Amino acid sequence: MANSAIPVAVHGWTWTAALMGLANLLIGGVFVAIIRTRPTLKKIANEREANLLTERAKEMDGMRRAIAKLEAERASDRHRINNLSQCLDALLLMIEMDPSKAAAAAAKIKAMRATQMEAEAVEKATIHAAEITTAKEPTA
Repeated sequence: MANSAIPVAVHGWTWTAALMGLANLLIGGVFVAIIRTRPTLKKIANEREANLLTERAKEMDGMRRAIAKLEAERASDRHRINNLSQCLDALLLMIEMDPSKAAAAAAKIKAMRATQMEAEAVEKATIHAAEITTAKEPTA
């Protein structure tokens, strides 16, 4: 009695066979759904990426303009500070040379500053005009 198992042949419908068939249908359906929706999902992802790249390019363009504006303002400020420093140095030198003529030195420095302020106003107007011109240029 080495092998006491009795072979059993099952014919027809069983619950196990029905559940396995249902599982195969469900798993197959999921795979088919994934395969069918993949091109649509890829298209959506590509469109989203293209939109993000376009938005990022617009943001970068705006940042470039802002940086150019700040650089121009910084150059103008640096020029103004240099002018003020030059006027102060000139005033101190004039007073050191002849303290009795301090009022005349101050008048000369005031005239110098008035000329510098006119030049600064022209420079600011030029920068502002350049900003308006670049803002109206069409982007490619």
